[in-house]
Amino acid sequence: MRNKTLFVLMSMTALSSSIGEARAKSLSVANSRERHTPVASQKTAADGIQAHGNAEELRVFAEGLHSPTGVTNQTPGGGLLPPRDDAAMVSGASRDFIAKQVPTSNLFSLMQMAPGVTVAKTDPLGVSDRSNVMIRGMQQNEIGWEFEGMPADDQINHVADSSEWSDSENIGRFEIRQGSPDMSAPVLNAVGALVSSSLRDPSFHRGGYLGSSFGTNNAFREFIRLDSGEIGHSGIRNFTSFSYTTNDNWRGPGNNTRYHVDSKFVKEWGNGNRVAAVVTYNRLQNAWQNYLTLSQWQQYGTHYNLATSFKSGQANYYKLWINRRSRVMISLPSQFNLGHGLSLTATPYYFWMSGSVPNGTTLSNSGSYSGTQAAGDLGLEDLSTGRGVVAAMAAGYTFSSGITTGLAYRRGINLLEVGAWYNNVDRRAMTSYAAVGGNGQAANLYGGYALTMANGSILYSTNLHEIQQTTALYVQDTVSLLHDKLKISAGFREAMVDLRGTNMLPGARYYAGASYAIPLPRMSIHYRFNSEHQVFFNVNTAFRTPVGDTPFYDTISVSTGKITSHGSSSVKPEYSISEELGYRYTGIFNASIGVFNYNFKNRQLSATAPLNGVLTTQYLNVGGQTTRGAEAEIGLKRWHHISPYASISYLHASIDDNFYTGGTYLPTKGRVAPMSPKATAAVGINYDDSHFFGGLQFNWVDAMYSSFMNDQGIPERKTLDINAGYRMSDVGFFRKPQIQLNIINAANTKYLSGVVAPVANAKAQKGANGKTIAASTPTYDVGAGFAALVSISTGF
Repeated sequence: MRNKTLFVLMSMTALSSSIGEARAKSLSVANSRERHTPVASQKTAADGIQAHGNAEELRVFAEGLHSPTGVTNQTPGGGLLPPRDDAAMVSGASRDFIAKQVPTSNLFSLMQMAPGVTVAKTDPLGVSDRSNVMIRGMQQNEIGWEFEGMPADDQINHVADSSEWSDSENIGRFEIRQGSPDMSAPVLNAVGALVSSSLRDPSFHRGGYLGSSFGTNNAFREFIRLDSGEIGHSGIRNFTSFSYTTNDNWRGPGNNTRYHVDSKFVKEWGNGNRVAAVVTYNRLQNAWQNYLTLSQWQQYGTHYNLATSFKSGQANYYKLWINRRSRVMISLPSQFNLGHGLSLTATPYYFWMSGSVPNGTTLSNSGSYSGTQAAGDLGLEDLSTGRGVVAAMAAGYTFSSGITTGLAYRRGINLLEVGAWYNNVDRRAMTSYAAVGGNGQAANLYGGYALTMANGSILYSTNLHEIQQTTALYVQDTVSLLHDKLKISAGFREAMVDLRGTNMLPGARYYAGASYAIPLPRMSIHYRFNSEHQVFFNVNTAFRTPVGDTPFYDTISVSTGKITSHGSSSVKPEYSISEELGYRYTGIFNASIGVFNYNFKNRQLSATAPLNGVLTTQYLNVGGQTTRGAEAEIGLKRWHHISPYASISYLHASIDDNFYTGGTYLPTKGRVAPMSPKATAAVGINYDDSHFFGGLQFNWVDAMYSSFMNDQGIPERKTLDINAGYRMSDVGFFRKPQIQLNIINAANTKYLSGVVAPVANAKAQKGANGKTIAASTPTYDVGAGFAALVSISTGF
């Protein structure tokens, strides 16, 4: 298939060079053809034109480029700074930026240029979601994630696997609200930010898009998208796409494969009526990449990896660490104009995910436990000091469904909005074990029979079933004064969460859970002097439920049968109060600058650590925290085909309380919060003359601590990504064929990208009562190395 695709696309290239300038269509002719598109078509046919929240973004591309990739060259900053009209700091990107990045990119990697955003990238191509994202020093599970109007994380651990939502060719736009979320956003955990994205709309004209990519580490990708145009005279149009991606791990053994389908239907009628249906499917297999300690990094660098071959007693054989997961996401975002100033929005949705995450470990053949029950003889072979190698299989499924609704009534200078969100999550989580033979193969790595105890029952170290129900109600009123120049909004949201579960391990507390009812008031002021200048101020509140299973359920050691931690139904949620003050300019360039302040109660940091042989998300409540800072970004409209962009942020995050550990308090008050770099900066330059295009994206992230005592951390880092390509004129049946080169980490910088597990103290420290607290060891992710990908694509 690869050879056939390359032959066709190389033939297209050769044909284009032979037809000569006389036959090439000029850009002005192409543009004049697009001018006949109806106004309604102009609003939706170009990728990334969306109305989101209270801010509507409308751009007409009559004089711009019309590429099958969605590039228009109309967004300032090379696509990184769309115009905004919000009472909040908001960043984002359009197809002008997204289309020129590596086609395998996930949403995380696309966000790295925005102010205050730190991406701990571990996979240069973005096929794996091991990368972590922080915004203003807040972790991924403190950020709300929204895709086509539905919550996109798993709602329990709040982990967002963005590579599974959509292909980058289909992302129409994304936006980052660095402060608190929209009032109507269906999220539980956005104490720090809200990230939302949506697919491009189907074209009004029948056609399609074909792309093929290949590069370093045996990377290979195929992508095809078909647009139906209007189906009959129904007004319904659709696109459906399929992609296949594979590559070898850039460090360590193993490879990754991904199959993905996106499909979107749209029906629009009348004045402001629209119904869409979005379906995405993803199936992946990811090989693990080791995280490491600072001393391991200093000794081994990028060579600290899993073993490529199996040896007796060895649990780090890479085939025991290959993840498999499938996901389906269905969303029906709809809006209706009811007349008389009334409008209604509704988004029912459905989410399903199933998978297994094996980890290599060892078990005692005769001294293991399932809960507090002794397992007896497990029948393991090839023992070393009484222990045998097994694959610890963390498996399960999650079903989630819900609906968001909103009713808006506009009369005179007043806009009243009321709405509700209901969400139901049904989750099953189990950890069983599979015996590993002398060849390194697990008996039931992906199905079959789990390791059983002497009495014939399955040996579980985790066996949970939980149901979480969320109901949120909101009301907001906005008054527009001074001929709509001044808008004052005040709102209130009540979020109610009920988590109920059962722990079926012998000896554990059977019923567990918690309930929360959190009031969330807010207000904002937005003043637009004229079409160019605006200022805003807002005060927001947000909260996050405790993440993972460990806060609520008893955990029991598989090695001793002892309860290692007791679950509680009174675990406190994280809560934030934030303020933002900003200025925004829209004119010959776009720019925004703002300052912010957060006050946190029960700030929670997540850490990935092994529990009974399985890597598990655990949390640390660090008490109060104050975070203050400033951000700015600027993007120039295209000038002589060049569109530069720059962003910068300053952050000061300080711990407000001493940290309790080991029976005493460590003097952490006033110290810098872990994983909070003092400054970040990004510079991008984009060139596009409608045929030749290219750009670079430079990122700098300051040093950050990995312990509350600030006695260990990782140094600053600098990375550079480059893209370049050539876009042809139409060639017969093919629309603007192009070739594109993407280079990630062009200087092959070696660096640690993020903190996997922060600790209280990395060196022995004296507590308040004079007791010495022994050192703990933070762990880190290795930053993504060099990669290059060549992509050939065309519309048709």
